[in-house]
Amino acid sequence: MGSYVADQRKVVIITGATSGIGRVLAHRLHARGYNVALTGRRVPEGEALAQTLDPTGRTALFAECHVESYDSQKAVFAAVWRQWARVDALVANAGIVDKESRYGLLARRAGASVDDVPPCPDLGCDDADFKGVVYGTQLFTHYMRHNPPGVKGKIVVTGSIVAIYPCPTFPEYCAVKAAALQWVRGMAPMLLLKENITINTVLPNAYDTGIMPDFKEAYLDEHLTQKECLMSAYEVFLEDESHTKNGQAVETAFDSHYYHDVPAYKSGIVIERTDKVYEPWFQWMHGEKSGLPDAYKEPLRKMK
Repeated sequence: MGSYVADQRKVVIITGATSGIGRVLAHRLHARGYNVALTGRRVPEGEALAQTLDPTGRTALFAECHVESYDSQKAVFAAVWRQWARVDALVANAGIVDKESRYGLLARRAGASVDDVPPCPDLGCDDADFKGVVYGTQLFTHYMRHNPPGVKGKIVVTGSIVAIYPCPTFPEYCAVKAAALQWVRGMAPMLLLKENITINTVLPNAYDTGIMPDFKEAYLDEHLTQKECLMSAYEVFLEDESHTKNGQAVETAFDSHYYHDVPAYKSGIVIERTDKVYEPWFQWMHGEKSGLPDAYKEPLRKMK
């Protein structure tokens, strides 16, 4: 049992906290009274940041983490639990862009013979940006079940506006961020109903994290998301005392927030049926009924 119980500070785990968005968010949430668990690949930077936040180690810790590894994330959650015996929030922030071209446009590939088959693609972006979110969600849910009574869990995923408006420069990144957006929307109803967890996503426009070079040449100032705009988007979800903001996606654009809803039905009752839970299937897949109020509880032909 850790030392958390004495002061009842909320505990947040931030992946990818040694640079960029995660680093700024760690400073901000610690200043707002959170115990902060920083995770990332850059060990010296992470340890230095934890020391900067709290030299005593009582309210900040660093744990090395490779989010594409379930075992690595599992070790982080275990370390946080040992320290504070509680976890209130997860910011699934770690991410990378495409690690190689998906077009085969390099001269050596464009001129390849028919027998010179391309090597297996490096899907590291998929692993970090999507599998990492899935792993974190599962682990957070497990630990939420052992929290002190009354704790309301919150997951916030760092997505990207290219999940909705794709950019041809990064096709894999676009697809993976779209998958993460749908993960948030698909998981939201059950996480809230069964686990008292909300899950939402922030969709930044361009923000200079260092992930790509020469941002100032690629964007005008008015194209870049301002720091306050971005950080406040996370707080909208993390500090939602009503615990009702769920399955939402907020775009951060320069100094403004824009919410993106699930598209309206175009095929009427066809899609309305498709996006509703059919309880016999849900129970077969998950071992119990969903309990969602709009679920179909029996074969539709019996209901007609």
